[in-house]
Amino acid sequence: MDYRARLHEASKEIIERKITSDDELKKIADKYGLPLSTVKTLSTFYFHDYSEVQVCMGLPCLLKGAREVTKELERRGIKYSITYCLGYCDKGPVVRMGDKYYTFINGEFREIEESRIDYVQSQYEPLDKYIARGGYKYFEKFLNEDNKLFILELLVKVGLLGGGALSRFKALASSANRPKYLVVNGHEGEPGGFKDRLIMERNTHQLLEGALLLSLALNVDEVIIAVNERFRNAKMMLDKALNELKPFLESSGLLNRLPPITVSLVGSPYIVGEETALINSLEGNRGEPRLRPPDPTEAGLFGKPTAVINVEVIAAVPVLLGNYYEGKEITIEKYFCVTGDVDKPGLYKERLTVSLNELLAKAGTKEENVKAAFVGGVSSGLVHSSKIRVRLTPEDTRKLGVFLGPGVIIALSNNRCIVDVMLEVERFFSHESCGRCEPCRLGTKELVEVLERISAGKASEEDLKWAESVARTMMETSLCGLGMSAGKVFLDALTQFRDEFEEHVRGVCRAGVHFR
Repeated sequence: MDYRARLHEASKEIIERKITSDDELKKIADKYGLPLSTVKTLSTFYFHDYSEVQVCMGLPCLLKGAREVTKELERRGIKYSITYCLGYCDKGPVVRMGDKYYTFINGEFREIEESRIDYVQSQYEPLDKYIARGGYKYFEKFLNEDNKLFILELLVKVGLLGGGALSRFKALASSANRPKYLVVNGHEGEPGGFKDRLIMERNTHQLLEGALLLSLALNVDEVIIAVNERFRNAKMMLDKALNELKPFLESSGLLNRLPPITVSLVGSPYIVGEETALINSLEGNRGEPRLRPPDPTEAGLFGKPTAVINVEVIAAVPVLLGNYYEGKEITIEKYFCVTGDVDKPGLYKERLTVSLNELLAKAGTKEENVKAAFVGGVSSGLVHSSKIRVRLTPEDTRKLGVFLGPGVIIALSNNRCIVDVMLEVERFFSHESCGRCEPCRLGTKELVEVLERISAGKASEEDLKWAESVARTMMETSLCGLGMSAGKVFLDALTQFRDEFEEHVRGVCRAGVHFR
């Protein structure tokens, strides 16, 4: 094997086996003929927060009592580490112990049933049942279409794909540069997000059909489904589905007319979900973002044209195609992951005509009790309660400066201290920064330090001005979306709740969280 192939195999083994010990890393280095420093830097990047017991401090878990979990573990003398987003956000607070996941209720740790492999297998839809409800019904008809790009235009029409992406994907489809790749992004590291994991576990064949349909439209040579290494149940279901799918495609005479599909685990750090960082991880490198241009559609995986598309978008393709061929309304229901200060956290499937206050009402929260909500997750932005009647469409949410994309909604009640919430959000960004660019590496730490001073009543108006300046610099100069988001969401909070920040400067916390 050449160096690139050896690096890829070493990285794959480190991620699959969660290798962190020096002895095991030395064996990997010897096995693949790589410098020990190379394999160590991969391990420390992907498992920098790894321990046998991990407590999720992502915002949804924090709002449901993650701090109490850490106190209980300390009381029991159990060592733990802090991590962010273990993928069961609606069951928070979440703790991983070994390979099992628990929530903490009434002073007890209870295993999350949804995380058990026997439960996952019971929810899995096998191929025969998928076909019985219409799976692959129009596959061959689409295969024989002269112009298959209309499926991309349908995705734009329903709001799952942007116009800029459409033009880049069309250019990729017509590119003569080979091989070309479709990467299905199953990383989903956004705190509060769990829809992609559920799709991979339960609607597995629908996802595979969507990937094959898009592979034909994009004229690619290989499909790679990249799965967050924490979602091992999802990978297991995908592997099972592929084993079921191959005989069906062979018997239908389709196998040799379609690109191969492989499933690969990628590292769990939040930054790996960024498409160029995901590509780096798939190549066997550290999952750090790349400079642009070029766009991945021009030079992505191994320097070749690559489309990186989210799980939810791909799983929607068979539904849209069926509606199109049957002359039905071209529409789709979007998944929303609703957590935070709601009585019924969970996954909600709604048309894009639903408003934020309507969705939160379905989750058991009255409009008058909501202070604000993160729409699109903490990386997207904050919506003040005065704007809570916004329709959750890409167009309407964009007017408020938030990105609907991942469908993550985190509600904050009137009892929450916005300074306390933003401190935890910026701690998350600081923890997950890859450190490659200074605006993000230094800026996230600076925002954390300023917010800690504000929380302790040791800040001044000049600190607020300085933090505002830092956040704007991060937005303008960070290499990737992490640093930009960390700056933007701080400015969202400061702009919409400046009175609370200024009260803290004067030693007043209206929520009673600080200065008690």
